[in-house]
Amino acid sequence: MLLALAAFLARTLYNTGVIVLRVQDTLEESLETIDDRVESIEKILEIPLFSDSPEIKRLRKDMLDCREAILDVAYSLSNSMTEQETTLDPEMENQ
Repeated sequence: MLLALAAFLARTLYNTGVIVLRVQDTLEESLETIDDRVESIEKILEIPLFSDSPEIKRLRKDMLDCREAILDVAYSLSNSMTEQETTLDPEMENQ
């Protein structure tokens, strides 16, 4: 009975670990895509505006706000991954 429970827990932990690794890979790929899009938005934002239209000014402000929001998400995700990796590395070296 105890052996069956241990086997079940081991399998569940293994499956959970695989899911976490897949999510991490997906997040890293998404962060690369976000980095590319941020670079593209920055190039567009460097173009001078030749219209004083309030709609164009609002669009530019919205793009700047979107860029900042994307960067905030990317930084928070990458920082949490980096912190997690640094906490795991010393444990791995001791084994």
